[in-house]
Amino acid sequence: MDIKVNEIKQVAQAENVKNTPQIGDEFKFTLMSHIEEKDLQERLSAMMNEITMQGGKIKKRKNITDMKKYRSLLKEFMNEVLNRSHKFSRENFLDRRGRHRVYGIIRKVDETLDKLAEELMKEEQDNIQVMSLIGEIEGLLIDLLM
Repeated sequence: MDIKVNEIKQVAQAENVKNTPQIGDEFKFTLMSHIEEKDLQERLSAMMNEITMQGGKIKKRKNITDMKKYRSLLKEFMNEVLNRSHKFSRENFLDRRGRHRVYGIIRKVDETLDKLAEELMKEEQDNIQVMSLIGEIEGLLIDLLM
């Protein structure tokens, strides 16, 4: 069996061919993360406004029911941050003492909440101390959002 070759021609390369990456799961993941991040940011902002309004109520009239609502709003906010925000739980930055920053802030918010509850339970109910503790809690929550 003989094979005969008549003409040998070079094949021309195609010009301006662009390889398009396949858009699939990666794009969907990115899109969903942006949607969830926007939803989370809106929800946290609304919760922060509600916490600020409740803190203002406590400043005006010191009432145990207002304090309980304020405390439950803060707990709900912290649960939302911890359960839905993967950024806070996965970032590894440390404070000056070598502790994980997010855990330090959460622990400090709980300590400040306890101090605020003690201040409200006292008979004197020192207005300046209560307002400074509310301001400190709000500052810690803003630091947590940043």
